[in-house]
Amino acid sequence: MIFLSLFSLPVQDPVLVFAIILLVILFSPLLFNRLGIPGILGLILSGVLLGPHDLGVLERDESVILFSTIGLLYIMFLAGLEMDMDDFKENKNKSIVFGVLTFIVPLILGWLGSYYVLGYPPLSSFLLASMFSTHTLVAYPIIGRLGITQHKTVTLILGGTILTDSAVLIILAVITNLQKPDLSPLFWVQFVASLGLFLFLILWGVPRLSRWFFRIFEADSNSQYLFVLAVVFLAGFLAHVAGAEPIIGAFLAGLALNQLIPKASPLMHRTEFVGNTLFIPFFLISVGMLVDVRVLLEGPEALFVAAVIIVISFLGKWIAAFLTQKIYRLSSSERNLIWGMSSAHAAATIAVVLIGYNIKLLDERALNGTIILILVSCLVSSIVAEKAGRQLALAEADKVPESTEAEERILIAVDNLEHLKRLLDFSMLIKNPRSDEPLLPLVVVSDHHAPENQIKLHQKKVTGVIAEVTEQSEQIRPVYRVDLNVGNGIIRAVRELRITEIVMAWNGKISARERFLGSILNRVVNHAAVQTLFCKFCYPLNTMKTIIVVAPRNSEREAGFPYWVNTILQLAKGAGASIRVLGDLHTLQTLEAYVKNQDRYTVAISYELFENWDNFTSLATQMTKNDLLTVVLGRPHTVSYRPEFNIIPRYLSRYFEEVSYVLLYPEQKD
Repeated sequence: MIFLSLFSLPVQDPVLVFAIILLVILFSPLLFNRLGIPGILGLILSGVLLGPHDLGVLERDESVILFSTIGLLYIMFLAGLEMDMDDFKENKNKSIVFGVLTFIVPLILGWLGSYYVLGYPPLSSFLLASMFSTHTLVAYPIIGRLGITQHKTVTLILGGTILTDSAVLIILAVITNLQKPDLSPLFWVQFVASLGLFLFLILWGVPRLSRWFFRIFEADSNSQYLFVLAVVFLAGFLAHVAGAEPIIGAFLAGLALNQLIPKASPLMHRTEFVGNTLFIPFFLISVGMLVDVRVLLEGPEALFVAAVIIVISFLGKWIAAFLTQKIYRLSSSERNLIWGMSSAHAAATIAVVLIGYNIKLLDERALNGTIILILVSCLVSSIVAEKAGRQLALAEADKVPESTEAEERILIAVDNLEHLKRLLDFSMLIKNPRSDEPLLPLVVVSDHHAPENQIKLHQKKVTGVIAEVTEQSEQIRPVYRVDLNVGNGIIRAVRELRITEIVMAWNGKISARERFLGSILNRVVNHAAVQTLFCKFCYPLNTMKTIIVVAPRNSEREAGFPYWVNTILQLAKGAGASIRVLGDLHTLQTLEAYVKNQDRYTVAISYELFENWDNFTSLATQMTKNDLLTVVLGRPHTVSYRPEFNIIPRYLSRYFEEVSYVLLYPEQKD
């Protein structure tokens, strides 16, 4: 009897429930992908089939609701975390216009349809109409797999989503409170004040707290991930306390951490992996469990109400996408992506209708029609978004890369394994995403003392560091050389491996035994014509806020000018930092003109005159822990070389001890 009770329906045993859901997450996308259907549809339809309204295998109990809520918050968090903030700042007006359109158009159509077609009273019609303005980013995982989360159209959609959902949820809070008989003006004062305090805590407090935490616990990746999770759910809770919905808090938490978690970092990979593997699929299954297909069998009136709701929903969102396309001259694929991603209704939609149903403003017809809308809209949204997203991804892939991008090969010369982790982190930030070449950490061992044993020892240590930096080991391919000294080994590897860029560490001491700047640096600079960067990092790179670039006169005339500028831009974009360029007038004008033509880089840049290199040490007083000083130095006998460059390393060693900096020698043509 005990054995039979374990398999009675609905399944009650929590271990078996979890096992069933995991099997659905595993096999459902595989099956539907083979049929040419987006995998997330399999998760939603599996929820419909196994849910309480169909086979009744699973109940939508508290545990399922808990994981579903986590999944929804995770979707919104990832949307904020992966948003291209520089592109958003540059194009925020587009997001605002789309947000207004995707809110107003469905709201107007929804009110007209609810009042004149379905016959609801004015206030009930307004509440039901607000439901049409919401949308849930059900198709966001598809966009993530296609690799276009930072496409300008996706950024536009994300900005519009948070705007329209916030407006709808505020409307919901207002209408709900209007039903209270003892409502006082003090409530609205408290409501606005609590929202303002919440925004301040998340957008001002979280970045500062997080920067401190990541600096203190740089080497503890587990603690960093747990900290991120805690921030997400605390932000969701604080949003609820402030009178908003938790999804708003999760999204804002993503924005607050956006510039502190580089896109290529292990923390980002871990965050995406856990969400896309477990929490988000849980949410999609729970959405399917809401649907009761039997509603369609209740008679023609139920079908009529459902049909009206579905038509209004799709029409309103399509018109908003169409108007956005025409205003900003977008392509049809971009319009379809906007419509596809904004047409899915799930979490906020059911919240609006359920609350309206509980306070007697909406009846069972609206509730049943909305449940059918959830199923249909999620299916259509997934199909349309995947098709349009694939077209945009193919268009991005077809763009012809610059020759230097396709051939970029970065050599990381490792003189001390203690520096390797930060050098790898730095190299992953400056590496052009369009280059398929792996990073090449180089370890040179002496041929005097059992080089085979030295290499074996280094291999074990290097492998451990690589595992800390990335889970995608194919991105990094260690190289080992036996030579008389480190300098000779680097120069030989540059020629043999066709290296385009060298990254090395410098400990900031010019009198140490190895005399990095006196021997190895000079040897490499004088015998390798490729771009070379000597780095000293005092603090974690993900806490960097500003890159201060000091560019000498005529550095824009160097052959490697486009390459080093692109390197700085890529570093800023990857780290979410701004750039402050110091240089003479002609250099700044040339650099500014060049940057304006680089459409793929949307980075905040300021330009300041700096011509007196004798006053170089004054920069030390301007630097903070969150800055990275980058000094562009010309090699001897080049157009940008100045005699003052010989003293710069000594200045850095003496006056910039607590400053992170990079010495950058541009590429020279042989």
